Amino acid sequence: MDQLKAIEYFIAVADNGSFSKAASKLGVPVSSVSRQVSALESMLKAELLFRSTRQIRLTEAGQLYLSHCQDISERLSHAQALVNSYQSEPSGTLTISAMPSFGERILVPMIETFQQHYPQVLVDAEFSDEVQDLTLKGIDLCFRGGPLPDKRLVAHKVMENQFYLCASPSYIERYGCPQTPEELEQHKAIYYRGPNGRIPWWVADHLGHRQCRPETVLVTNSSGLLINNILTGRGLCLLPGWALKPYLQDGRLVRIDMANPPRISLEASIGIYLLYQQTRYQIPKVRYAVDFFRQQLAQMDG
Repeated sequence: MDQLKAIEYFIAVADNGSFSKAASKLGVPVSSVSRQVSALESMLKAELLFRSTRQIRLTEAGQLYLSHCQDISERLSHAQALVNSYQSEPSGTLTISAMPSFGERILVPMIETFQQHYPQVLVDAEFSDEVQDLTLKGIDLCFRGGPLPDKRLVAHKVMENQFYLCASPSYIERYGCPQTPEELEQHKAIYYRGPNGRIPWWVADHLGHRQCRPETVLVTNSSGLLINNILTGRGLCLLPGWALKPYLQDGRLVRIDMANPPRISLEASIGIYLLYQQTRYQIPKVRYAVDFFRQQLAQMDG
């Protein structure tokens, strides 16, 4: 016996005062309604209805049972409405993971705009360089830089992630601009520390691809500390274009062009990717967020 169906049929009989009227309303044979209600009475070991050829009346047990069944039915209808709404409108908690500097400089204002558009969505954002397992951590969206990441996930390249050698005007005035890898190794360098340690600089010259090792003056995973040390002239640094752009515009940093510039990766092309699980795209909060961030990031010109 399908107990929920039996309860539905019992409520219909009680509301309509007739098996035939209940069956007509439910769109099922009268025999089906009678069979389900009888099975319900057998399970409860109680008579719920007084049956006669002229009318159907609730027993005392039936009246008590009906009041609770109606409450259950209303709760189920409300729950179904909530689920339907959840499946059609963005709501709930949206978990986002991103690299710290990218999250703080690029995503923060976008997240604020997203929340203004979709106030029923609670954003839980974690900015970390740690490589996350989206399934185990329950992460909806993940932003990561580098070569094409985990192919088991949907990955949209949302931005280029080209790095450029830069320094403050005061550093250049004091030490000059390197033109070759050999000259670069005579300079001072500020390094970013990733999840696996200091991110090395690579150069291509007559020796092939090799690490370039200027004098290290700072290693940090704090974008604020890194930028402050570049601005005060402590050393050269490799910064992504999206982070470097505002400092180039106001003249606080200068891009240093070299014939064979240093790189942070041997990959021909690196980018920033928006990652998510394909199955979760069907959830409105994820679908709306993916479309929103892709559109916002596409409007940025590097």
